[in-house]
Amino acid sequence: MAMDYERYILETLLDKYERSALARGKGGNRRIWLHFNQRTMPRYFDDTTVRYKEEINGAALALERRGLIEIRWVKFEENNLIEKVALNTGRLDEVYSRLKRRPRAEQFQELARLARHYARGAAPWAQEFFHTVARRLEEEESQPYLNPADREHSEQLFMVIREISLLQEEIPRRVFSLRVLGNSKAFNNLAPTVARIVRDFHPDWGKDGGGKETTLTAAEVNQVLAEVGVVDNPQHIFISGGLEFAVEGRTLRVGDFSPDLGLPAEMVDRLTVKNVAADYIITIENLTPFYQFIKTCRDKFLAIYLGGYHNTVRRRFLSKLREYLAGTGRAVPFYHWGDIDYGGFSIFVHLQKRCLPGLKPLYMDVPTLERYRRFASPFTAAYGRRLRSLLEDPDYRLFHPVIQKMLQEGLRLEQECVEPPPSLYEPGERKV
Repeated sequence: MAMDYERYILETLLDKYERSALARGKGGNRRIWLHFNQRTMPRYFDDTTVRYKEEINGAALALERRGLIEIRWVKFEENNLIEKVALNTGRLDEVYSRLKRRPRAEQFQELARLARHYARGAAPWAQEFFHTVARRLEEEESQPYLNPADREHSEQLFMVIREISLLQEEIPRRVFSLRVLGNSKAFNNLAPTVARIVRDFHPDWGKDGGGKETTLTAAEVNQVLAEVGVVDNPQHIFISGGLEFAVEGRTLRVGDFSPDLGLPAEMVDRLTVKNVAADYIITIENLTPFYQFIKTCRDKFLAIYLGGYHNTVRRRFLSKLREYLAGTGRAVPFYHWGDIDYGGFSIFVHLQKRCLPGLKPLYMDVPTLERYRRFASPFTAAYGRRLRSLLEDPDYRLFHPVIQKMLQEGLRLEQECVEPPPSLYEPGERKV
């Protein structure tokens, strides 16, 4: 297919104009030039044929005759070799009309109005996002979360953020996508951006949630979305050990279920804790170590599988346990066991700050890393930089010794490699 060189020249000049200070009423008498070179116009310099040069010259001359551009020829090569072309900013309306394109400022203002529209009725953190986007659009600043030229995509993003901010309970991702976007898979394309927005604006995140990183892994995207209630499938909280609770008048003992009990997420708000018959409570990051722990440990414990980042439902459950114990006056310690890596440390800090201030790490220290060093995995330089950044964060001071060791060795350790002992206590040690 023959290339439309007139369109290419005008589109390129217009893009440069819209990115310039001139478009914002600044820049004085500056002109917008497109220099012809191997990068901007490679076909123009094709030595095997003169066809492309003649077609491009013809397109440029046609635009100049209409007064849309000005041609600057190479010295002594007039009508043969173009040095550069300039946009006639006095004829912008005609240029936009010729390209069937709306001015960038107009697109930005329309999207700003749309953002403020979706802010109405949204949760406070989502309102902050919408107003931040609207302000940046009105000032024609760069947009880290959306492409202003793609209105449909931007409005879908706005719809999703508002609806996520209003969720009261967990919902499967495909169901959410169908309800909000009319297609069960449409949300998948938006998910990474949505996760970044949640991470950057939701009060339950912040710097320990990865706010300094511009991208998230697929696992981190799922974790962030779970935080606000969008999950792959209906979730259960797997628990094992000494707990009694009542739901609608019926009392259940978790110990009667072997090896564990899967508590539906929607049941959490309806249950009342009746008794915690445990010397300690432990949250465990991954499923295999959870089962490894409950089958191996002989202590009186209450173990809870987190499934990576805890979300609001799991925090409500943990808060009920904490509040019950506070009401009885019992000092039952809370522990967390996770991976010895960036994600594991982040999960611990997230849980400690959001729900369990007295939380203590378990098997996430230098001795554990040294003992299981042969099972550890190397990490990349980029990962090492992320890890090193935690040394500057006081929230991670508990992990600074093991982080320094990891950086020295260039290793990380998944908790599946660790064999938990039959008891947290040394023989003869008095239980807390």
